[in-house]
Amino acid sequence: MEGKESLRKLFLDLGCEIENDAILDKCVEFCDNYDVDMDKLTELWLTFCVNNDADIQPTITNLKKMECMMLKKDYKLRKSHYSENDDVLSMYGCTESGPSSKRARRSPEVEIDADTRADKAKAAECSFSPATCTENSSVSSQRNITDKEKILLSVGEVVLSWKKTSDYDVQVTKSDEPHVSSDAKYMYEILSRQGHILTHVCQNLGNRLFKTWLKASDTTELRYVKNVRSVSQTNFRTFGRINAKKGTTNTVTLEGGTRRKGISGADTIELDFRNVKQYSVFSGQIVAVEGINPVGDTLYVKEIFTRSYAPLALTPMLESRLNIFVAAGPFTPSSNIHYQALWDLMERVASDEPQILILIGPFLEYTHPEIQDNVIKDTHQELFEKILMRIMESTGRNTQVTLIASNRDIQHEPIFPTPCYTVLNRKLSQNYSNLKVMPDPCILDVAGLKIGITSVDVIKHIGKEEISNVSGDRLSRLADHVLTQTCFYPVYPPAEDLNVDTELWEKYAFFEQQPHLLILPSDMRCYCKVINDCMIVNPERMYKHTYARLSVKPTVDGKWSSNDISCEIAKV
Repeated sequence: MEGKESLRKLFLDLGCEIENDAILDKCVEFCDNYDVDMDKLTELWLTFCVNNDADIQPTITNLKKMECMMLKKDYKLRKSHYSENDDVLSMYGCTESGPSSKRARRSPEVEIDADTRADKAKAAECSFSPATCTENSSVSSQRNITDKEKILLSVGEVVLSWKKTSDYDVQVTKSDEPHVSSDAKYMYEILSRQGHILTHVCQNLGNRLFKTWLKASDTTELRYVKNVRSVSQTNFRTFGRINAKKGTTNTVTLEGGTRRKGISGADTIELDFRNVKQYSVFSGQIVAVEGINPVGDTLYVKEIFTRSYAPLALTPMLESRLNIFVAAGPFTPSSNIHYQALWDLMERVASDEPQILILIGPFLEYTHPEIQDNVIKDTHQELFEKILMRIMESTGRNTQVTLIASNRDIQHEPIFPTPCYTVLNRKLSQNYSNLKVMPDPCILDVAGLKIGITSVDVIKHIGKEEISNVSGDRLSRLADHVLTQTCFYPVYPPAEDLNVDTELWEKYAFFEQQPHLLILPSDMRCYCKVINDCMIVNPERMYKHTYARLSVKPTVDGKWSSNDISCEIAKV
């Protein structure tokens, strides 16, 4: 039973709410039969959905298809008893000796691999020929035509037409907040310096939480202490950073915001939430708590306070309606490198002519099989610039094209925060003044409209670390954590596949003013909702032919509301 609940939570991290226990039973059966753990099974499910353009919500039929296409192919079925056909030597960990037997076993695989490599190389050659990328008919045939132009989610006032209706010209610039520079040095930090940075950040946000909580509670009777291990039989308040360890018995500890002399790290104490009706915490989150510590080894929490939003950005000064299209990479599925979804989007952009097109990396995902197999003749930078050239050739001069860098691009810096893309092609930099390259994270300024963006899947990362006892809209709760922590990536320690430079993170991953619009692309299901007067959008991934389009109404009489933004997430 615990295994099924763990599996249910893993699917919930992907945005799937499993109501049919038969689906969980089938997944548990796969785990047992093919000797894969639950984390790996959900990863295989996500890969299957990406490669086959399948709905991420699992069904028995699609699970059986995944078994045939992936599990039976790449994993051996567990055998409960010895068969006469089994290799006796292999049962005892022995293999046949002699080179002839090895060649006999491996030569068919080598031939198949060579043919596959040749086919991939051929496909890669034709992907960016002068003609459109339609040489491989299987690319378009894999897509479900009935989903074309389907509206997946709609929020706000209905937009009757997304085509350009005015000549309103806008400029996209960086906001006044600091952004990582293209020549930033990274990974030079030492461990002690990293610890001091984390403590400093904890103190800043913790003090702000104290002040906000004090105003909200209208009480001055409680003691505020910085030592999280203070022994007290009466209630007191303190703050620190959460460390959540998920498992059969979820354990949450609080790391204090002060360091004593002679001690390498801050004091920590275990939190007991038995007296708290609802809570949601994750590793790296900075919180203020009220409770008692009668013995000294456990803080019994009475109340937890996490909401201290940044001040709202100033009112934007838009003079006319502004249309924004947003798409997030990867832009092509792992089965090919044709970028058909991106080119379909560019046809839509050429037709509708939005004032702003925001494309969020990665463009060349470093885990893509054809990137890893090195079957592409161009260098990674050349291929990236070929993609970029075709984007600009498909875009009108009145559309501002903004590229947001990603640490997952093979041709770019594998660090977060991430400097903006490097464009070496002079034709691109000189001929297209409407092309803007931006770092990750960044806050765009469009006539006072602040748009916060990151390419990192922070929603998914928080979801994997979260320990909660609360019902309701989970995606909203995860997105709200980003706003309350005033940080584009508040998770610590970071995910294993994300290289975070702590010094750059302290300088460039926080926002002092809350943006009007926050774009948080994720593998989880598409999302669009207003939280604390901020429109938060997850356009999903472009390889699914999914993108977001937003229409922002002009400011009237100096008044602004998040209801002035209409959002649709649609299939292209």
